[in-house]
Amino acid sequence: MKPLLEVRDLATYFYTDEGTVKALDGVSFSIGQGEILGLVGETGCGKSVTATSIMGLIPSPPGKIVQGSILFNGRELLSLSEQQMRRIRGKDIAMIFQDPASSLNPVLRVGFQVAEAIWAHTGTPIRKGILRAAELFGLVNIPDPQKTVNRYPHQLSGGMKQRVMIAMALSLNPKLLIADEPTTALDVSIQAQILSLIKRLQRDYGSSVLLISHDLGVISTMAHRVAVMYSGLIVEQGRVEDLFQDPLHPYTKGLLAAIPRVDEDKDELAVIEGTLPNPTDPPSGCRFHPRCSLATDACKIERPPLKAVKPAHEVACHVYAR
Repeated sequence: MKPLLEVRDLATYFYTDEGTVKALDGVSFSIGQGEILGLVGETGCGKSVTATSIMGLIPSPPGKIVQGSILFNGRELLSLSEQQMRRIRGKDIAMIFQDPASSLNPVLRVGFQVAEAIWAHTGTPIRKGILRAAELFGLVNIPDPQKTVNRYPHQLSGGMKQRVMIAMALSLNPKLLIADEPTTALDVSIQAQILSLIKRLQRDYGSSVLLISHDLGVISTMAHRVAVMYSGLIVEQGRVEDLFQDPLHPYTKGLLAAIPRVDEDKDELAVIEGTLPNPTDPPSGCRFHPRCSLATDACKIERPPLKAVKPAHEVACHVYAR
């Protein structure tokens, strides 16, 4: 069966006064129908740029997709006009952003904002759209949805705002839902509720989900497969159980070793030495080699390809290319 989304060799650059920022530099992955793919990595590695590239929301200038392919349901998104992308954005592909406060219009009632999104794609009258918004608010566990549709964003808590954004994203039954750090600004108890909600709705609606997070614990409980990103590249991907039980790339091993465990008594947490490379001047060869204890001369010269070393488990590392 063909994947719902297939990203191949995607490169997105930003042209700045300081130089060319290679935010994505050859990213490849796919998402199957009804699948949750977790995309993980340190802050600044290119996760959010991946999401905005898929959505066609890269600001130009300074940004530009310079190469690659994004196939959605067999259709090449990069060949579409902005008008054609508008028809897909929100209807077939929806996105939940990190900060719901900045995504909602502060001077419009939240019910109207959901109704407006429905009207833009279906022509449904605003009054009927607000009734639909109330139904959706009930679906995402917003208390007293009939009253909440008439409230403004500042009258809602952070968790309630994020539920409104989820309701808006689901209002047109999208085939693909992109959730970019959807719980970052929320406290722990609300985080668990929001993640549980996304997983339940994904199961009920049958949507595919690209779940972006820096939290490996979240990915382990939510995703079917996981892709690990480092400095604008996918360095490892596979089934969640395979990657967590038998990580291959030194970076993935470092990330997993840094997770605190209640069954271990350690005075200090493991850390990955060094920092992410400068995206305007990334190192040659494998971009992780300056931080890698296994690096050889080949790692400094040649970028390792992402290749399958086990069934459904790919890694970009010269250790496994030999």
